[in-house]
Amino acid sequence: MIFFDANGRARRWLVVGSLLLNLFLVAVVGGQYLRHRQGNAPVLMRVLQHMTSRLDARDAEAFRTVLRQEAPRYAQAQENLARARAEIDRQLLAPHFDPEATRAAMQQWRAAWNVFVGTFSDALVEALGRLSPQGRRALVDAAPHQKPDL
Repeated sequence: MIFFDANGRARRWLVVGSLLLNLFLVAVVGGQYLRHRQGNAPVLMRVLQHMTSRLDARDAEAFRTVLRQEAPRYAQAQENLARARAEIDRQLLAPHFDPEATRAAMQQWRAAWNVFVGTFSDALVEALGRLSPQGRRALVDAAPHQKPDL
């Protein structure tokens, strides 16, 4: 079969690709929660708590420690994202709709989103790097997977 060689390299790349896709999906889900005005931080914390619930105590503590250390960096990006979203809301609720101002607000939101995802992803990758191989396997196994259409 062309997908797997004798050394299993392709299988390892598939696992890495799956992990990266799952990280992206966590960011997307987190972004969906962030767009709601209430409780942005607690929702993000619940997503992270769900992730750590799949880990043993040692891995969970290592994971949380890194994310706590990095929190000031991604918390600011999260606040900037919320402000950008509020500006979109302000534009949409204005008595006279201004398409150019709305486009500009959406571009600001997109930029804020990219910074948030990049900043949080860096912290998340650092936290994942502190996990044992069994901890990383537990996260991969717990994440929903879609089977490719063949």
